Amino acid sequence: MAESSYRRWIVALAGAGLIVQGAALFAAYWKMGTIDGYAIRSLDCGEYHTIARNLVEHGVFSQSKTPPFVPDTWRTPGYPLFLAAIMLVVGKSSIALVLVQQVLAVVNVLLVFHVARGKMSDSRAALAAILFLLEPYHLFYSLWLMSTTWLVTLILLTWLAWSKAVGSGEPWRFVLLGGLCGFLVLTWPGAILIPVATAIGILISQFLRRPRLKPTACAAGIVIFLAVCSAVMGSWMVRNQRAAGKPALSHQSGIVLAYFKATEVVLWRQGRTEDRYLETSLSQDRRDDPHPIWESIDESLRLRLNELPIEQQKELTWSNLAQGNKTSVDSFRISAALESIAQGYLLESPRSTLAVCLARCASILTFPADLALWPPKGVEVNRLRSAALGVVYFLLVLGVVVRLARGRIGFQALYFPLACTLALLLATTPQTDPRFRAPMIPLLIIVALLPIRMATREDRAPDRPASTTGETDRKKGPC
Repeated sequence: MAESSYRRWIVALAGAGLIVQGAALFAAYWKMGTIDGYAIRSLDCGEYHTIARNLVEHGVFSQSKTPPFVPDTWRTPGYPLFLAAIMLVVGKSSIALVLVQQVLAVVNVLLVFHVARGKMSDSRAALAAILFLLEPYHLFYSLWLMSTTWLVTLILLTWLAWSKAVGSGEPWRFVLLGGLCGFLVLTWPGAILIPVATAIGILISQFLRRPRLKPTACAAGIVIFLAVCSAVMGSWMVRNQRAAGKPALSHQSGIVLAYFKATEVVLWRQGRTEDRYLETSLSQDRRDDPHPIWESIDESLRLRLNELPIEQQKELTWSNLAQGNKTSVDSFRISAALESIAQGYLLESPRSTLAVCLARCASILTFPADLALWPPKGVEVNRLRSAALGVVYFLLVLGVVVRLARGRIGFQALYFPLACTLALLLATTPQTDPRFRAPMIPLLIIVALLPIRMATREDRAPDRPASTTGETDRKKGPC
């Protein structure tokens, strides 16, 4: 009976997903004249697409359009590998890539249902899936060739792997969990705190066991997880060591920290937050507009690298660096210098840094409410639409808070979604971008809908009877 109900919900949700994603494609065609009108609209999209094509056509990870193909160290390989795999099956047409990404978006809806079903009734899990299906930014970014949709898939799969690993303690499940966490970071380096949060969760789960198991048994799970996760990330770091002489994931860290995060803090301190879209714009239309903070960063960078020849120093400008463009100077050396400069800005006024980070965490969760309340300069804002959307996301956050306040929730049902959301928030703030918020949405929806009385397959003790949902008990593993 339960399996029959599960299959019916899967079919219904798949059908609903195809209809809604089809409507998104129609809307894109109506506005842009083609369904791939958004596909390579941003610099990020174009870079991902170029790397994927080079992987398929030449077997090299490079953004170069023509030989020689210079190894790229700006992007990590997770999403380009996904695009390259699609190209091998359906071809290189951006229309085909967008269509496949719509199918992946439908798969994500089914994954939300499957994850939620382990913690609530089928009907409530289906509601969570439908709410996610109708989430506007998830629909919008499924039309772009960016990592957002694929990142959601990986986070949901990681949550499933987390539940199984902590619930059973079987070593191979920690192998899978470590592999997923490692690949998650290779898809978006901003997910770097998720493996840390996951390892802490594995440790906490041991102390919640009654009776507790031997510390060595739980330590084995953590060691396996960390070893596999490190091996996955380390393989790419070794590649960068060989390609550019630096064992790092990317040379993004210092550039993003200086030109985007530190700039936000400086604007906050100067009382000029309404200028943030002007100061941090990479639009071709605004290349000649003043970027005083970025220009100040450029000047500091040239002073730090003043031993370079004049011609190389002239290359050290935000227009060359903020999007990771290659210069004749070692990219990792530039990133390290910018990281030091950014730290100086952030530590100049720790109180301002903390204030803007906390404020932007709230802005990320309720975006685009801040656009309606405090319209920034340089962009057109439909304040009514922004306010309406902001209210929806505010209600979601409020629903999570209310659910947490209303009653007990099992550790395994609660830890991963909240820890993962916090990890993503800490990595994102003080930037405000709905792309970075998208992976948090299914996690928050499921937490908001958790039933008041719950006894899930992950949290139920061995001597406790099964709940009325028909779920069976899971055996306790070594962790």
